[in-house]
Order: sequence, then structure tokens, then C-alpha cells
Amino acid sequence: MLGVAVLGLGRIGPTHARVVSQADGVELKAVAEMDEAKLGSVVDGLSGVTGYGEYRDALARDDVQVVVICLPHWLHEQAAIDAAEAGKHIFIEKPLAISVAGCDRIIEAARQNNVTLMPAHTQRYYPVVTRAKEILDSGELGELIMAVDTWYKPLKPDARPPWMLERKMGGGMALMDGVHLIDRMLWIFGADVESVSASVGNPVYPEVPADDTSMAFMRWRNGKVATVSRIAYRTGVTSYGADFFCTNGQVRFRIAYGGQGTTSVWVGKNEEYTEVDVPQFNSLERQFAEFVQALQEGHEPPITAAHGRQVIEVMEAMDRSSETGREVLF
Repeated sequence: MLGVAVLGLGRIGPTHARVVSQADGVELKAVAEMDEAKLGSVVDGLSGVTGYGEYRDALARDDVQVVVICLPHWLHEQAAIDAAEAGKHIFIEKPLAISVAGCDRIIEAARQNNVTLMPAHTQRYYPVVTRAKEILDSGELGELIMAVDTWYKPLKPDARPPWMLERKMGGGMALMDGVHLIDRMLWIFGADVESVSASVGNPVYPEVPADDTSMAFMRWRNGKVATVSRIAYRTGVTSYGADFFCTNGQVRFRIAYGGQGTTSVWVGKNEEYTEVDVPQFNSLERQFAEFVQALQEGHEPPITAAHGRQVIEVMEAMDRSSETGREVLF
């Protein structure tokens, strides 16, 4: 039985605490959060769990072997290094860090302290995403050629904590949402990316020091291509999902967001789309269960630290391409 501490109780932290408290093979021992009201609301609902205002106090516990890091993006690097140096295995919400250099420092700390490190790219565990990949991998639609992945949504800056509107603190749509799209493309197309060409900026909210818009063209060495586009608008229509084009048909998934749209998967042939069955499961529960299984069996986690680093490498390449007006080669 592995003891677990959840660090950070922002948007996703309370849900991770619930998932850990109900997971097999682990026991939630501690949660850490500076906001006393948030901390109390979670601790009061969990039996036998101790709350801390300082996450390092949770790391000091001998009965904690695993940490789940849900802190703001700019705190990921230091918290992960502290956890590694305390000998704890690390399950860290995306992004792994806000820069490739930060990812490298985390990965090195995990290596030196012989702990397992897994970045949590939860959206690949969404039932519609896994179902779409199953169809693509089956070969029933022939060879995958290209994809278009999009996420258009309102920014609603007044509803966000200040750090989410500061790129230097890990805010902006690239680190909030774009990493999900990049993760999906790398997972489905593979890691052998050849180049990226992109435009990134904040034309919708120029007063906000973080990106709200981007479009990128990704090219793989095997000739496959994809576009990744996102915008956080003042007013518009939400659209969230991807279309994949193969030599013998198409597959698309859509995800309802903010009460808009329908969540499902469709296969396209003969000028019509047919909705397909999508088995349902809890994505956070499945992802954490696979991480625990990797710890118990002593093998590499399903999402590697190298993958988490590559997601940020692609994101940084998008920024460089936008700044220079040139394609960035890997």
C-alpha cells in the first residue's frame, strides 16, 4: 500500500484527491494547500487525511511514497525537484514544466534520486480520444495521413486566477490548452517530429501578457502532417475536437465544453458520418491506476517524462517559429 500526498488544491487538485482516496493499492495520507478554506473543505471530507499549508511538510512524511503535484504551472519545477530529493515518486499535472530547461532539471532530479516521474496528460485518456486512436490503430480506415486538431473557447479572464494570465508564470493558452493538443498529436502520430511552423500571439486580448491564439503546422519525418489551432475569444462559438484523414476514410471526435457541443466519435465514409459506440470510464481514475500499476510492477509509466519534455519542446518551437517567421527543424 503506497502512501500518497496531493500538493495543491486549485481547479483539479480536489478531484485528484478524491481519485487517490478511492484508488486501489494506495492510501491518501496528506494534502497541501496554502488557502486554508480550500484545504479545510477537502480535508474535512476525507477520513484520516492530514492537511498542510506548506507542501514540504507533506514531503517530510515517511509514510508518503508518492506525490500528486497539482500546483500552479510556475511551481511545478521546484515542487517536483523537492519531491524527487525527498525520494517520492511523482505524478505531475501537465505541463511537466513551463520550459524545456525546467523539464530537464526535473528529469535529472528524478534520475539522480531513482524515482518514477509521470506527467499527467489526462485528455489522452478521454473515452472519445482513446476510441478514436483505437480506430486509427486498427487499420480499418487505412493509413493515417493528416489531422486537424482544434479548441476554440472563451477566455473569460475575470474568472481565472491572475497567474493564468501571465505567460512567465505558466499562463496563456499554450500551457493551459495547447499542450493537450500537442500531446494528442505526438501520441497518435508518434514522436518523430521533423518540423513546426506556427503563429502565436494575443490579438484578442492584447492587454493580457499571455497568448490567446495560435496555429501550428506539424510535420513528421514519415510525411504525415497535422495542424493544431486554438483561440480564446471574447465572443464566438466553442469548438473542441479533431478530424483524422486516412487513405480509406475519416474519424472525428468532438468534446462538449462549457455546455456547448456533443461528445462523441464518428467514422466518415461514402459522404456520411456514422456515430460509433464509445465505452465510458473515468479518465483521471484510469490514468492514475496505470501510474500505480507501473510503480507496483517496476516498469516505465504509460506517459514518460521524455514525452512530457517533448510536448514543451514543440511548444517552444512554435514560439520560435512565430517570432522568426520561419519553420523550426528538430
